[in-house]
Amino acid sequence: MKHLLLTLLLMVSAPLFAQEKIAIELIVDESGVLLDAGSAHTTKMMLLAHLKALATKRAGAHAKVNVISTSLGRTVWSGTPLELRRDPLRAQALVDAITADPARCNNLPGAFAELKSNLAQHEREGIHAVQVVVFSSLVDTPRPCSDITRITLPQMPPAQADINGALSGSANLRSISFFWVSPHQKRVWEEFLAPSFDSLRARGVPVTFLDVERSLSALRSSPFSAGEMP
Repeated sequence: MKHLLLTLLLMVSAPLFAQEKIAIELIVDESGVLLDAGSAHTTKMMLLAHLKALATKRAGAHAKVNVISTSLGRTVWSGTPLELRRDPLRAQALVDAITADPARCNNLPGAFAELKSNLAQHEREGIHAVQVVVFSSLVDTPRPCSDITRITLPQMPPAQADINGALSGSANLRSISFFWVSPHQKRVWEEFLAPSFDSLRARGVPVTFLDVERSLSALRSSPFSAGEMP
């Protein structure tokens, strides 16, 4: 009888141990250099719909979500998919935070520095399954910027940000996806990020890196996953 009771307890407990805490880091470009801002906004709303859909999953409903602004270089919204689904005011605040503004500069070094800080915080909190999604044309702007700021593409990625270190140095990263990358920036960024991408792929971490055209079709499906981790 004791053996049977112990077996039942283990059967009940197993799903709990298989379930890991999930966190999502979403870097969103809302600067004046975001390509095709109108179509980009529609695609951002698709992304938020996928995020909201996680609320119907046991593992996804309470996932910790941080949204980082590329123009401000900091986290502008934190919450859960369940809050996004149930609280219209919180949902609208997120929509407002990621809506592109033609007058805004872009601060990619700040955005990736914030990501590095957030990933470290997740490790301290015992979150070992972090999904990173970057929605950006990956065009940086000097400061101050204005309507007459000239930018020549392709533009080299910012050297002052340890972006490769932020990505490859995180043991809790489970997937990373880049969407809406400028076709002019795609090659230079892929070459720049090759060290971290190679390191992540060697660990079995899925890496996605898509330009604008391919992002449109790819984001018809959710880039987020919420289920039991192996």
